[in-house]
Amino acid sequence: MTEQTKKKSARRPLRVGLIAAALCTLLVISVSAANPEVLEGIVSTIRSSIAIGEYRQDMTLDTGERVIGLSYPEVNLEEREGRVLLTVDGQETDITDELNEKGSYLWEYEDEGACVQVEVTLNEEGKPEAVTSIVPAGTEMGECEVSMVTESVVTTTEE
Repeated sequence: MTEQTKKKSARRPLRVGLIAAALCTLLVISVSAANPEVLEGIVSTIRSSIAIGEYRQDMTLDTGERVIGLSYPEVNLEEREGRVLLTVDGQETDITDELNEKGSYLWEYEDEGACVQVEVTLNEEGKPEAVTSIVPAGTEMGECEVSMVTESVVTTTEE
């Protein structure tokens, strides 16, 4: 009876971020519904847009200001028949052996526009977690600090 049990509070930064993004989206939609000129003004200030590589787009506004847009790849972790599969933008890779040997797996892609990394590691429970990072080409991952942590939702498929 003197033993105290504390329930660990699991932090869900991705869930909080997604909720905030959804609220911001709803706010933009409601503002644009009430005043469509605001949204139209934002869209019309983009003078030109150039795709540089697969994950980067450079936009120039009417003011002459240059904006870099980066897009994250679609990442999925799946466990199938005891194997861990990483799918990045539709390309499937079996990472089981490297994950068991090293405890991590690093997928990298670089072109003239951006450098993308997906690092898969095992958490305390032995479940894979993926961290996706993207920076403009020529920039070090550590100095740009643009990253997104994806929640480890491992889909288990039995065939």
